[in-house]
Amino acid sequence: MTAKRIVFVAALLLCAAGLIACSQQAPPQSAAPAQTAAVPPATQSAPVATQAILASAQYSADPDLRCDLLEVKRVSGGALRIRWRIVNTAGGQGQTGLVAGQPKSIYYTFDWGDIYYIDPAENKKYNFLTDAEGNRILEVWYGTLPAGEQRLNWAKFPAPPSTTATISVNIPNFAPFEDVPVAQ
Repeated sequence: MTAKRIVFVAALLLCAAGLIACSQQAPPQSAAPAQTAAVPPATQSAPVATQAILASAQYSADPDLRCDLLEVKRVSGGALRIRWRIVNTAGGQGQTGLVAGQPKSIYYTFDWGDIYYIDPAENKKYNFLTDAEGNRILEVWYGTLPAGEQRLNWAKFPAPPSTTATISVNIPNFAPFEDVPVAQ
């Protein structure tokens, strides 16, 4: 094969790859906004900085939805803050081949009573805190999560006794995160 023919074939392959990439469009956004609880619209799609992950688990209804446990920390006021993110891994880096499949949105919902932690030393369950008016002290997202997107969540709980070094965290519809160290 001549050098001219090799350049021509390479250019043809690059053009074909460009056409495939250009023909793939983002899925249409739903007419209804995602439901949230105590989440201002401006923070819903804010990118989450890369940070250490304490543990990860798959959503019981769809393995393409993942929960990353990010932080379990004692904070001022005798509280414990737990932070996690929900990530839709569908349509992301795992796809192979020349033509990618249609990105998949995943619907996630839960019951409020399923957000808690257990202190195994005292065999006690702790639910999230509420203020004097009964408002939840948390920011937890639920709704339809488009492929490749993620949402950061947090909740405050009463802190366990200072002698408690590890807890089990329950994020609804994910396997419990066992023996999670409590940071100071």
